[in-house]
This record gives sequence, C-alpha cells and structure tokens, in this order.
Amino acid sequence: MTLNRRSALTLGLAALAAPALMRPALAACAFPDLAKGISFKRQDGSRGLARREGDGTVVIDYVTNRGFWIDRRRVRNGVFEVARVVEESEEPVVGSSAPDYKWTYSPKIILPEDGATWAGRVKEVVEVTISDERGTVDRRRTRWDASYRVFDPREVKLSGCNYLALSAEAVWQGEGGTISQRWVYFPELGLGLETKRNGRANGIVAMGPA
Repeated sequence: MTLNRRSALTLGLAALAAPALMRPALAACAFPDLAKGISFKRQDGSRGLARREGDGTVVIDYVTNRGFWIDRRRVRNGVFEVARVVEESEEPVVGSSAPDYKWTYSPKIILPEDGATWAGRVKEVVEVTISDERGTVDRRRTRWDASYRVFDPREVKLSGCNYLALSAEAVWQGEGGTISQRWVYFPELGLGLETKRNGRANGIVAMGPA
C-alpha cells in the first residue's frame, strides 16, 4: 500500500501520541540474575558485586573499586548478615588482619515480606589475627538484642529496569551500644542491599548484571 504525504503525517503524529509502553523500547532492560552475579553502585561512588552461592547464601562485596578497602558480607534471607570482613582503608593496613565477624540468630530468621517482623538474640564472634611470630588470634564475643521490620512495598527503577522493592530496618542493642541498619530488598531477586547504617545514608543508584 502506498501512503500519500497527508496519511504519513497522520500516522506519525499518532505514534508520538501513543503511550510509551506501546512504542518500541529504546533500550531493553537487562534484568539481573543473582546466581550469575549482580553489580551495583552506591551514592558515594562505591561499586559492589553480589552473588548467590550453592547453599543459598548471598555474598556481597560492597566495595570493589577503592584500593584495599574491604566490606565483604555473607547474608541469608535477604537481610540477615551472618558474616562480615571489613577494613575501611584504601591503603594497606599492617599489624593485624581485617576484623572477621560472624553472627548466629535465635529464633529462626524469617523471609522478608511486607509487614513481617523478627525479634530475638544475636551472638557475635569477631576475630583479628595479630601479625606476630605466633599469629595470635584476638577473639571477642558479644550478644545483642535485635529487632527487624519489613515495610513500604513499592516499585523502583534502576538502570532501566523496574523492580518490586521493600524496606527493611534492624536495630541491635547491647553492651557495644546500638547499631541501626536499613536495606532495600528486592523479592524478585532475593537480594537486600544496605542503604543506611547508623544514620548515614548511602543508597543504591545503579544495578544490573555483573
């Protein structure tokens, strides 16, 4: 069929007026897979990587682009951290290893869903290996009273993809003081990423396949 100039113009205007969802996408959404790895970027410019292991644990490297800075965590059920190795320095630190934290929870942890709460005890063990002739290990134990809540279901857009998201918050109290955290949890991915710690925000600004 041959279109005259008037018909072609009419069809062009109709296409521009059509809803965005009816037009061809300019850039396809690259929806990530946690088993293959998910990369992300935070507000402070730190780039991270998350990957699910065979036992279901998620390993999250929150900083991969700042020299010797380490913030590697192992997480279960999206937001319950069970281990963390942290060294907040871009330069090498000598004299001892990075602190290695491990946590166990009682009672059994929950899966995050809107309105869910959890309260219980957390046992913490932190180990630091001293760089001496014997490789002395300094080990300390602490107990916390902790509470978690999940709320605010919504849709967020990151790097061209729309995700269902929930907020999760935790407060730990004990002899060591008070620790507060907030995460954005993506149920479709099974991934929670920290966005606030002890009142300091550091949100997620980009996310995609590794």
